[in-house]
Amino acid sequence: MNENIKILVIDDEEDVLRGCGRILEALGNNPLLFSDHNAAINIFKDENIDLVFCDLLMPDVDGLKMIELFQKLNPYVPVIIFTAYGTIDRAVAAMKAGAFDFIEKPFDSAQIDIVIQKAFRHRNLYLERDNLLKQLEEKFKFDNIIGKSIQMKKVFEMTESVSKTNANIFITGESGTGKELIARSIHAHSIRKTKAFVPINCSAFPESLFDSEIFGYEKGAFTGAEQRKIGLLEYADGGTFFMDEVCELPLTLQSKLLRAIQEKKLRRVGGNDLIDIDVRFISATNENIENALQSQKLREDLYYRLNVINIHLPPLRERKEDIRLLAEHFLQKASQRLNKNVYRFTDDVIDIFENCKWQGNIRELENVIERAVTITKSESITPYDLPQYMTQQSSGSLSFDNLKLADAKQKTIESVEKKYLLHLLKKYNGQVTKMSEEAGMTRRNIHRLLKQYNFNPADYRK
Repeated sequence: MNENIKILVIDDEEDVLRGCGRILEALGNNPLLFSDHNAAINIFKDENIDLVFCDLLMPDVDGLKMIELFQKLNPYVPVIIFTAYGTIDRAVAAMKAGAFDFIEKPFDSAQIDIVIQKAFRHRNLYLERDNLLKQLEEKFKFDNIIGKSIQMKKVFEMTESVSKTNANIFITGESGTGKELIARSIHAHSIRKTKAFVPINCSAFPESLFDSEIFGYEKGAFTGAEQRKIGLLEYADGGTFFMDEVCELPLTLQSKLLRAIQEKKLRRVGGNDLIDIDVRFISATNENIENALQSQKLREDLYYRLNVINIHLPPLRERKEDIRLLAEHFLQKASQRLNKNVYRFTDDVIDIFENCKWQGNIRELENVIERAVTITKSESITPYDLPQYMTQQSSGSLSFDNLKLADAKQKTIESVEKKYLLHLLKKYNGQVTKMSEEAGMTRRNIHRLLKQYNFNPADYRK
């Protein structure tokens, strides 16, 4: 120990107070001694107290009340109760009230030293847990689910409002839209954040294993069950159980799960006892719910139990204003992970991104950018670094809604010119002379078009 550690001692007996102070000083601590509980509370508020020793029985207020006051001010400071009239009942009452330990008078320095060391280990564990929870919230905070589109702003508002509730959530959206990230964020901001978040992919289990994996089993329940196993649902007790691709659950298991949700109890395979569970369910699917219900792939009664609140994640192609934000985020992330100095996208790459269909949504965008960062030899990502299907896909159909014929013609011409220039740039690695020869144009006109469409030949000179 060291003198920077402040230990508050409260006792109405002056002899005990001084004796305890001498022991603490001998152990290298800084004791603050008080016989008046109000003065002790005031010093606790003003000073950074590390540990409290408090007498159980005092004239004006008892130690149990003092524990309550200290915990309201700072729940991380351990409170140790001591008394000359120790009984089991009093010890139990003190521990229930929140005391870290209960010791009887008289005590010696060795006993005090052991209690202090245990108390500090206990406090450090709490502080470490609190720090990890803050990191968890930072990692999955809503601001990190990137998007400025109206659709995503509505998702953020809904996600934040439901996080503090215990309502079951049903998340819909195409594959790769970030359903599990939303589920983890809800858990990280909920009152259950200190408990387990247990994710399962319902399409990943063979049907024969579903029952035993989710509900667990008793020893001897079947061949090979040599000992009891806790199921994933029971492991999530007090926390959140996330079921991805919930429509893939076998119907027999859907029935059993429905009963567990309704009754908040489960029975292990091969067991007789009902086990209480307190679990919040978050489910997700990329299937059309109406089709799943009509085909009886998903039980209607289970769906209504799970779908108390619905959150729908739009596909990336419907939120084009988010694409640049996401791309810049993934570029920075990939550059750091791969230890490469890649800082930007060329304008034509962003144009390709914004016109891509993105069947794999955000997951596909992240993979494309990681691939591009891996193979590029420059500080910029160019179309040369993208998969070929992307440049072909982005040059697909044009929208002529609300356009006059002259505008539609101009739009088509610009699209063809950009596609043609991009083809030549990639074919000849940015060599303008060869491009002009194939195009049957002068170098001056090729340069004019390149400037018009923000193409930089140097970006293609690999």
